[in-house]
Amino acid sequence: MLKKIVFAGLVLGLMAATAGAETLSKIAAVVNEEIITTRQLDARLGAQASGASGAGQQHQMLDMMISELLMQQRAEEIGIVVSDENIEKAITDVETQNNISREQLEQALIAQGLTMSRYRNQLTNQILRYKLTGREVQSKVDITRQEVRNYYQQHLEDYRQSAHTRLSRLSFPVTADSQQAQLDADLARRKLVEGASVDQVLLDLSGRTQVEGGDMGAFKPGELSPAFEEAITALEVGGISDVLTLGGMLHLLKVEERNSGGVADLANVEAEIGALLRKKKMEVKLEQWRNDLKGEAYIDIRL
Repeated sequence: MLKKIVFAGLVLGLMAATAGAETLSKIAAVVNEEIITTRQLDARLGAQASGASGAGQQHQMLDMMISELLMQQRAEEIGIVVSDENIEKAITDVETQNNISREQLEQALIAQGLTMSRYRNQLTNQILRYKLTGREVQSKVDITRQEVRNYYQQHLEDYRQSAHTRLSRLSFPVTADSQQAQLDADLARRKLVEGASVDQVLLDLSGRTQVEGGDMGAFKPGELSPAFEEAITALEVGGISDVLTLGGMLHLLKVEERNSGGVADLANVEAEIGALLRKKKMEVKLEQWRNDLKGEAYIDIRL
């Protein structure tokens, strides 16, 4: 406490000694042994896309800056640092994900009113917060299997699936030589019945005929044309339709998967539920951790 009082006295002395500069920058808040100036606050407000700078926005931004400063102080206290390698990797990841060069990234930043230097500072703060919250909060968030089961039971309707059938197909254009198209379709069907996949038959026949096709995706009842729907009605998974004519082409359909609907098994959604619960619990603990940081700190707001 003595250290805080001494520091506060030094701040007051500094203010008295630089009274002539107060019109340029005042102290907006004292956070432990560091200050946030009105100049810093105005710069952050000016960087907002909305350009809003009312009293409400001012206090909201100051509160955010206080939280950021507290996290930086905590990170320094426990020895968490962000290296140049961390920043460079983050920038490289952005370039890779967006398939752009460093020069293109810099041009995109300029269009948003940012310099590379400011962008690196933003990344530094983001990585620092990620490392800090990972150590201080995320590592302490635990989700039990019972919590997952309870959530699943309480939200069964959220995991109800629609009935659907996944199909693949082979299609042969009916040209002037329709007999050849029929022969090709019959050959393809024999290969499928013997166990070849649609992709394999497609590859085998593509050199000698105009065959096309592949995975068609999944369809709910009523989404297929009546002719296709009728052709697969009695087929089990792996079943091959007879050759049917539609739209000037001969078609073969294969049922790759059938799902009659119902609720998804817990095993299939357990990871999804676990991630959802972990995120919710993380948000609660993160807010509690931030409040604890503020509660233990010396904060003097001067606005």
